[in-house]
Amino acid sequence: MDHVDRYGILEPDQIAVETPDRSVSYGELAELVSRGSGALAGFGVSPADRVAVLARNDLPTLVAMWAVPRMGGVIVPLDPARGAEELQARLDLVEASLVLWDDSEPTVGRSVQATDSLFDGRAVEPHPHAPDDLHSIFFTSGSDGERKAVRLTWGNHEASAEASAERLPLGPDDRWLAVLPLFHLGGFAVTYRTFRAGGTVILEPRFDPKRVAAFNDLRYMSLVPTMLSRLLTEAAAGGPSHATLLGGAPAPRSLVEAADAAGLKIARTYGLTEASSQVATALPGDGPGALPLTGITVEAGKGPNDVAAISVDGPMVSAGYWGKPDRTGPHQTGDIGYLDDSGRLHVVGRARGVIISGGENIHPAQVERVLAEVPGVVAVAVFGVPDVEWGERVEAVLVAPKLEAELDEIKSYASDRLAPFQVPKRWHFVGEVPIGNTGKVDRLRLIELAREEGG
Repeated sequence: MDHVDRYGILEPDQIAVETPDRSVSYGELAELVSRGSGALAGFGVSPADRVAVLARNDLPTLVAMWAVPRMGGVIVPLDPARGAEELQARLDLVEASLVLWDDSEPTVGRSVQATDSLFDGRAVEPHPHAPDDLHSIFFTSGSDGERKAVRLTWGNHEASAEASAERLPLGPDDRWLAVLPLFHLGGFAVTYRTFRAGGTVILEPRFDPKRVAAFNDLRYMSLVPTMLSRLLTEAAAGGPSHATLLGGAPAPRSLVEAADAAGLKIARTYGLTEASSQVATALPGDGPGALPLTGITVEAGKGPNDVAAISVDGPMVSAGYWGKPDRTGPHQTGDIGYLDDSGRLHVVGRARGVIISGGENIHPAQVERVLAEVPGVVAVAVFGVPDVEWGERVEAVLVAPKLEAELDEIKSYASDRLAPFQVPKRWHFVGEVPIGNTGKVDRLRLIELAREEGG
């Protein structure tokens, strides 16, 4: 029995989900999910089959994401904005037997059913499951460009939610705003954590800063830094006081300070798909630290405050990727960071993003954090390009509409705070902030814009 079924019996009248159009009780949601399970069986889906849903933040998608595992299948949420070729590649990789989609039928070469057709099925009993049974496959956001399908079990999701609850208490009277896309693990994790506690998910179809700023009866909401920046244009001082989980990308200190001034309580979060979302969360006024049940380590032989490779282990960590052997030992995150004297985690950046210039290792995120503190800088990306003399040359691209004429001041600001080898040798200014489908700044596109405009 999953958490929706459990509260459908224990608290059938408690509100499980609120959308802009309707409120759904746990009793109603359990019935919809049960019908969805029956509909899937009628479509020929068998236990262990992979079922893809082109996920929107709406009730049919939410029902699908709980109905597929309930009948023993494996849910594979996909971003509907991806091109047909990329969707096809992902469907082929996981060998999906069915695609759920409620718009014009995509050309994917396999059976397609409307997502809301799940509402028309016949209610059935749940398929029994064990902690090690596969629950879902989530694709990583691809920061290193490689397509990876992460296998997550029922036990992974449960351990993650249990650990999160110890750091972020949650109960039946609490409401969690879900504006992150459901095809992203950060979005689905909100629903799992909330339903586990018998609380209410406020499911928004998209991020609308005006609507989000108007909510004042939440316990939590989850945002990425780009969303928070937009929200601050709407949230006046003394505004919403609920806790805001901020993750998905590094957050400039100035952004967090501005949020504090507006009354938002920021809980900075580090997580990854391979660890079922959260790994470490810094509560307001608190230093960062690992969630319970999560083991965070840095490269062997490194002492406190030494920057090294970060790895994680624990019951919420995936056994591996679809089609790949199970991992052995802790999962190597691909990130660089350090543990301070108190054992708290500090994330510096991506290991694969290290620039080697003149024999010096430069972590782009360290430079980006400094440049992001310059007043007027909206977005920044630092990257390396081949250079005959240095091996790689550090370059920076800024979205800073009013600062291009003040480059000398920006260079001076950077020189005062960075080692000489870290200061960018070439600067680009572009006029837009490219946003990816998950709401984060599209760093790769920002770099492309720099190269298009600056050569």
